[in-house]
Amino acid sequence: MAVEGRTHKPVVDIERCSFCAACMDACPAEIMPEMRQEIDSMRGKIFSDKDMQVHLKEEDTLPLPKCQNACPISQDVRGYVRLIARKKYKEALELIRAANPLPSICGYVCHHPCESACVRGNLDDALSIRSLKRFAADFAPLSLTPVKPVASINKKVSIIGSGPSGLAAAYDLARKGYKVEIIESYHRPGGLPAWAIPAFRLPREILERDIDFIRQTGVDIRTGIEFGKDITLSDLEKTGTDAIIIATGTRKGLKLELENEGEYQGYWECLQFLRSIADGMNIEPGRQVIVVGGGNAAMDSARSALKQGAVKVTLIYRRGPQEIPADREEVKAALDEGVDIRFFTMPLKFISQDNVITGLHCAKTELGDPDGQGRRTPIQVKGSEIIIPADIIISAVGQKADHDSIKNGLGLKGKDFLQDADILTANLPKIFTAGDFAIGSSTVVEAMADGKKAAVKVHEYLSGLK
Repeated sequence: MAVEGRTHKPVVDIERCSFCAACMDACPAEIMPEMRQEIDSMRGKIFSDKDMQVHLKEEDTLPLPKCQNACPISQDVRGYVRLIARKKYKEALELIRAANPLPSICGYVCHHPCESACVRGNLDDALSIRSLKRFAADFAPLSLTPVKPVASINKKVSIIGSGPSGLAAAYDLARKGYKVEIIESYHRPGGLPAWAIPAFRLPREILERDIDFIRQTGVDIRTGIEFGKDITLSDLEKTGTDAIIIATGTRKGLKLELENEGEYQGYWECLQFLRSIADGMNIEPGRQVIVVGGGNAAMDSARSALKQGAVKVTLIYRRGPQEIPADREEVKAALDEGVDIRFFTMPLKFISQDNVITGLHCAKTELGDPDGQGRRTPIQVKGSEIIIPADIIISAVGQKADHDSIKNGLGLKGKDFLQDADILTANLPKIFTAGDFAIGSSTVVEAMADGKKAAVKVHEYLSGLK
């Protein structure tokens, strides 16, 4: 690194800089705090003249670090990693919570796109950014973190659904001073993470830690109330609601759509299977279980079936190991625990006797041309049919939003519910949408980003900005 004159201004190639600040740590000028206040220097742009902590201002001359740019909620990764390195754990958690109300949850189940973008990976391995966030959330003294809202706005927002998008929207709106309530149909808050992600992957006390923190901002969370059945838009308006965010996620599983699909004994949809386990039901999966799908929900279902006592669990996926959408660590965990993953295999027909599942007729596949989404289409290989025995078959091929209950709650029974996923609004005044309900199945942090976006839209609407 070259220096320029007495002010020691770094000469940095912005296009190549990844904002690791290693050059600054090695610079003798770092022992002179007054140098951090040079507005025109790189150091002056990176350091604040108020708190002297490293942070990044979003300016054209300083593009975001690759890790932060890859994060859907633009988490200041570099900032909190440096604070952890300096053993400033409380400050690290406070910086994380500035953008992320669910650091404990993300520390366990975030798909961590930041690590794929980490420039350290060009040298050896990416930093374990998700684990560092988990460490900060576990180690920092939570009692020292301020949680009270800073303002008071005499307007109320009701959020339907307490998943990641609903919680993120509630957190941001409460911090702006709005009165916020969340309506949740399940008996405990958290949305799908509260029951669709098994406790062995997301411990319930971790989930509750983040939710309790959000409650401390003044958010009122009401559980066991189903919108469209127990409460409606009219009921909420009578209690003074000024805006509503629909954030109920994708709660309905997709069918396999096989030629003889029906209500067989032993045929489960993955969300139904996982929710039954979360509710403490005693499920006897029998000796052999087949899971159809390749996402995290499929891995969770397969691993849960083993833990419920299945002797053999076979997971079939139509494409190959490079195309499987599940996180690589989840695939590895399933394999390590004994799940038999059969790639390039597709289901054809249920095998049953007296309406009871006995197996699945399958065939091998090969990949053809890309489809409209750029994914290569699986094509059945002629003469490759096989029958895999099974006592239980679990469908884990995707989920969709439940529009019927929402339409009932909005008074739209028999009418169309129209929404714009880009601007998160619906065809009714004061109604906004967020998360998986608006954009389809996504990850925890992607749903959070959409919830934060919805909070901005609601604030603009209620403050008369738009």
